[in-house]
Amino acid sequence: MPVTRERVDPVRDQSELGLVHRRWILPDEVRRPILLPQLARLWRGLVELGCLDAAQEIRLERTGPGGAREDLEMPAMASAGALLAGSGAATLVTQVVWVDDGERRDPYAVEGESDPEGFRDYTLYAVDAAALLLLPLPPVARLCGGCGAREQPELPRFGEGVLLDLSAKCSNCGAAVDLGRDKGELKNGAVFLLEELACRAALSIELPREPRSEELPDAQVAQLLRDGFGGTDELADDAVPPAQ
Repeated sequence: MPVTRERVDPVRDQSELGLVHRRWILPDEVRRPILLPQLARLWRGLVELGCLDAAQEIRLERTGPGGAREDLEMPAMASAGALLAGSGAATLVTQVVWVDDGERRDPYAVEGESDPEGFRDYTLYAVDAAALLLLPLPPVARLCGGCGAREQPELPRFGEGVLLDLSAKCSNCGAAVDLGRDKGELKNGAVFLLEELACRAALSIELPREPRSEELPDAQVAQLLRDGFGGTDELADDAVPPAQ
């Protein structure tokens, strides 16, 4: 049976996974231009290196202007080209694989041994809409840098993150979103500037547990990400429900 994001394989059922670890890799500068052709090359590179399964389908989800939604499955080799059609939209492509499946490449392998064993859920996010950004770690509140008001915005979910509308205004003072001044409060109480939480592109890698290495041990995969993103930052989201 094909392995899909829903993990319908009867032996590898989602209900047995419990909480998982999710690692977000994103550009270290939110204002750096990230072009769709760069992201298409990154996703295709993951297929060609063997991290993804070229023989199985991926799922594509797209939110376009006006909130129009598209959700479909396609062959893995065609999905890189589908990213190029995401102009003006927020797009994600995703596939689940297992490291013990044939010659599957694990970017977290240490000395040839996968760390940890089990599945990898890869999702590449591409936000090409000028007024939108992705927040990989959804904040519970936005703190206005102008007046200090604390708001609990209803941000639309996109994959495992949320979309931030840059045209949104503070309900107290009317100030527009300011990435360098406004802050986001996370569920653990930590507070960061929005520019430290937001991005236009991100690769999330979900694993059964946190790997030993904070950075990718696989030099080729790490270079692929640098080519696509430039410099990168990583955000860890531990003990979270598996992606749906």
